Amino acid sequence: MTPVLLDISRLIWRVRRRSPTGIDRVELEYAQELVAAQRRRPGYAVLHLCGFLLVFSPAGSRRFIEDVATRWRGTAPAQPGNAALFGIYWRLFRAWLAGPRLGRLLSRHDRPPVFLVVSHHHVPDSYAFARIRHSLGARTVCLIHDLIPLEYPEYFKPGWERRYRRLASNLDHSFDGVIANSGHTALVLRAKLEGISRARVRVCHAPLGVRTFPRPATLADLDRPHFAVLGTIEPRKNHLLLLNLWTRLAARPPRLYIIGSRGWENEQVVDMLERSHRLRGAVQECGGVSDAEVGAILCQARALLLPSFAEGFGLPLAEALASGVPVICSDIPPFRELGRDVPEYLDPMDLPAWLNMVAAYSQPGAPRRAAQLERLANWRAPSWSDHFEAVEGLLQELAGEGTPAITPSAVPAADVRIRQQPARR
Repeated sequence: MTPVLLDISRLIWRVRRRSPTGIDRVELEYAQELVAAQRRRPGYAVLHLCGFLLVFSPAGSRRFIEDVATRWRGTAPAQPGNAALFGIYWRLFRAWLAGPRLGRLLSRHDRPPVFLVVSHHHVPDSYAFARIRHSLGARTVCLIHDLIPLEYPEYFKPGWERRYRRLASNLDHSFDGVIANSGHTALVLRAKLEGISRARVRVCHAPLGVRTFPRPATLADLDRPHFAVLGTIEPRKNHLLLLNLWTRLAARPPRLYIIGSRGWENEQVVDMLERSHRLRGAVQECGGVSDAEVGAILCQARALLLPSFAEGFGLPLAEALASGVPVICSDIPPFRELGRDVPEYLDPMDLPAWLNMVAAYSQPGAPRRAAQLERLANWRAPSWSDHFEAVEGLLQELAGEGTPAITPSAVPAADVRIRQQPARR
């Protein structure tokens, strides 16, 4: 059977963070499924260096993956300083020393491998993937989370649009298959590929799986209701709307927890967080928190607030709903596709509407919140098992292993449409 070489370069780079992003979580899920569990086909963890691949031993790979998962869950035993992180990297180095050389590993299998990268790590680098394809005879597959820098370059650092143009161009001539995390991403991706060339790459629509945050064993006795917003502090997440909203609330407003690290182009948001007297005591920034700490905040929130201008999937929305937490979010296609009729949808530019909705959800026994909880009872989260079944179908097709067990799902045009985006700021 065709083996999979999973690029864990980003995971190695990001393990130093105490709190993962959504893309980090996805790569960890892939590592646990394809390398640690190996339920469907042989899987090996590799480090990608400019087209050269370093292979880790199976036992060492499984240990590293568990180390990362334990660190991000917040269940690792306390160790002074950077001792825990040094131990993780030391064990990984030993896993590379004990790992098989790439040529010897591939000689064990009668088919060329599939090289799989789950983040956008190295994807714009055409030389590196050309070398992997030609030297190993490998099929190459990547997962695309979004193409937002091409649609909304104003929300990113200068240069991101150019980088993503290279990424989109490289997909057609350096990759055999692309996994899209949502129907909206698949539609945008196909449109971009058709505009570039003949678009021979196979696009597989496989919604990401969703897990729940750990609910605390005992709920804290909070002095007032609170809301949460989850995600990196960056312009397209629209934190500024929430901060302006909180300055307009009456005396003793509900508390707002901002969960996520600081990103880019966010000077005004940071200034308000650090210097605003009106937000002091009402807004609390929580960067670098573990999953256990996120669960403690989120599971008691009146709602998760997501006023984003653009998204590729909406993992925080799905995680909140899967955890039984109501959501108030922007009316954008990925959120509609994922949340269906459950969340409250608002224009991300309509501050008065957000103000009224937060006030309504803050009240004890709020009728609108109770109504959303009733709708939530019938909502079903996408599962990782379904995701990996679709991915397995794509791998079988590309490897020529006969009829796929499940054909990668097409995107029904009647179900998912690219709707007009909200006005930009």
